[in-house]
Amino acid sequence: MGETMGNTAILYATGLTKNTKKIAEYVAGKIGADTFNLKEITMLDLDAYDTIVFGTGIHAGSPYKPVVSFIEKNGSQLANKKIKLFISCMFSDEKGSKQCLDVADRLGISDAVYFCKKGETMNAAGVSTKVDDWIKGF
Repeated sequence: MGETMGNTAILYATGLTKNTKKIAEYVAGKIGADTFNLKEITMLDLDAYDTIVFGTGIHAGSPYKPVVSFIEKNGSQLANKKIKLFISCMFSDEKGSKQCLDVADRLGISDAVYFCKKGETMNAAGVSTKVDDWIKGF
């Protein structure tokens, strides 16, 4: 932990609870990645990054539009990158797993996980301790 997989960017969109932002910033701090809120930027040069991690909350079963739009507009730039996805959702059981699989499939990202604040142990930063387990896979 603490080492990056190369140059890594975390691109996320967050909602009212800011859980996705908390996770993105926490992971970035642990692996030395750059973070970008897709609700605040319109363009980003991905050439400097080997790995792109997308983070999104879920609204009505769908990922946030800025994430979907960015992936649709930048598909060719993403083709040769290592891509990961994390989802911040309200489910912590089979519903969460299904939602994660559905969103990952929709976005075309096979390396996906989900985190739920409800019922999970939080660290001092207010982030699920399961995030630390995920980071070890980097």
